[in-house]
Amino acid sequence: MADLKMTELQTIHEIRLGNTRKLMKESGLSRTEFAEKIEMSYNLLSQYIGKNPTKNIGDDTVEKIEKAFNKPKGFLDQSRDYVVNSKENSSTIKTLSLEEIRKKFSKPDSELTDLNMGVGIYEDGDPVPEGYVAIDYYPEIKASAGNGYINLEDSSPYKLFIPIVEVNASGASASHCKIFNVDGESMVPDLYPDQKVSVDTSAKKIYDGEIYAFTKGSELKIKILFNWGEEGQGGFRAVSRNPDKVRFPDEYYSPAKIESENIHIVGQYWMKIDIRKVRR
Repeated sequence: MADLKMTELQTIHEIRLGNTRKLMKESGLSRTEFAEKIEMSYNLLSQYIGKNPTKNIGDDTVEKIEKAFNKPKGFLDQSRDYVVNSKENSSTIKTLSLEEIRKKFSKPDSELTDLNMGVGIYEDGDPVPEGYVAIDYYPEIKASAGNGYINLEDSSPYKLFIPIVEVNASGASASHCKIFNVDGESMVPDLYPDQKVSVDTSAKKIYDGEIYAFTKGSELKIKILFNWGEEGQGGFRAVSRNPDKVRFPDEYYSPAKIESENIHIVGQYWMKIDIRKVRR
């Protein structure tokens, strides 16, 4: 049986750089022509893909390049640096024992149980398996928990690999997706505490009845939103899924309140990872 051997470990920025350079080469375009096609200045493009790049290729630039060349969302984020080798039985992805995992992450309060099993651990810079896309995961950020400054703009060193087919089926833009944890019971039974959810930060337009993440000052919330214009166009009503309206009443945000309380739509919810504990 042929073994999949990864040739090197790459960060998401290195993957984007390599894929963009390869795309330009395969297109047969000069750097000037490539810059014109993606509507970018030659100098800025050189800062991204020149011999000694000074800038990382961000999410907006990725989207611009993929659209210009009619590539699927997430195309530039897919690692293609792999070879199939039927003679060597090796892989750069190591399976760790439970004890190794505990030592590696130093979390004595881990909820892992003492099962005789191995778990594949992926860290920042690991190659992305074929057919998957790496999406930023922010383990310290929880929706509905006012935990200080929230920064989803910077790339996270933690990634979760999601099948590309699932991302494409949802219509989400992989390069704009973020994953974080739910906190609290306001969205039960749709979303449970500590459940991982993902939002597409490029989808900010409110459609009635859809779930969105939004910030209110330093607090990240996730609610069902409805357009609400009784106090001006551009307001919205935030509704909890939990039927207990005493604990979780509807929230109304007028344009004036949105501005005064520094409220911003983060993105539309598109995925949850539904994991249940095994009962023994």
